Amino acid sequence: MDIFIEKMVNMNDPKTLFFLCAIFIFSDVLTGYLKAIKNKTINSSISRDGYIKKISWIVALLLGFAVDYFVQVNLFLIGSAVVCISTEGISVYENLGEIGINLPFKRYFEKIGGDK
Repeated sequence: MDIFIEKMVNMNDPKTLFFLCAIFIFSDVLTGYLKAIKNKTINSSISRDGYIKKISWIVALLLGFAVDYFVQVNLFLIGSAVVCISTEGISVYENLGEIGINLPFKRYFEKIGGDK
């Protein structure tokens, strides 16, 4: 994880950061739908809430870019991108595990307290 964060901090190209975040966001949406199809739990309310979250990530990334641009630092976009990629990556990993793919680190992502 330290290597990942170090590489992200050294990455200062906004296009690359936006592209990486877009890949993780799309992957989360895709694996979420696959999980819902497998479990027969497709729900428009859950989809709507998920899309609101995804749009919020885009707003956070744009805000980070704007702050970096006006303050002349490379901190806020990178910070937003690291949190976005980490959060979406964990969600993709959880979704894949719930679909039935045997993942080596599954025990670290098990939900505490059962279902919602």
